[in-house]
Amino acid sequence: MAQWRLCASLALAFVCVGMGSGPVQSASSISLQRDGALAIAGRVLRCGGVRNVLDPHLPNLGVAAPGVLVLNPGLLNRQTEIVRLFVFHHECGHHHVGGNELKADCWAVTEGVKAGWLDREGLAQACRSFGDAPATATHPSGARRCANLDRCFAAAVASHAKEQAARQTPRPDLVAARVSRDAPKLVSGPTLVRNGTLR
Repeated sequence: MAQWRLCASLALAFVCVGMGSGPVQSASSISLQRDGALAIAGRVLRCGGVRNVLDPHLPNLGVAAPGVLVLNPGLLNRQTEIVRLFVFHHECGHHHVGGNELKADCWAVTEGVKAGWLDREGLAQACRSFGDAPATATHPSGARRCANLDRCFAAAVASHAKEQAARQTPRPDLVAARVSRDAPKLVSGPTLVRNGTLR
């Protein structure tokens, strides 16, 4: 129950900011697939074995509770696609890191960088969605969360770049294959010197 209240407060902060800035309609809406996955911004998303639920009566953007992730599609459809993805991943993050809001934010950022949907501009959209929300009993202030997002983004980008470089560094056996492939070509065929058998 405490986790519901914790996540509900976050989602309420998202709603307050979203309502104040007016609707930001985008081309794709959120939908629940037959297999239980969510379709958001052209991506099919799952949060491990967690059950996804769309509840248009939820008074905030989303909540995470043991075994379930609930999103309000009507409220989320007023947000940009990046913010929708961020909210889903933030709530999913609670299932991976627990009730800590900053860690859930960081988990969402890391996943966004790895999946390629979060860049510096998207990070700014997620940050703006916090507005100037003051700190509450369950959530850090919007400013503190934005500073945390910046740190997490820098770390995620550096880690992702290191992984990409490691994948592109040739292995020694591949280098040898390239050398033999680039060896001089045979100009004339072999010449038979004598017939015989090898023992």
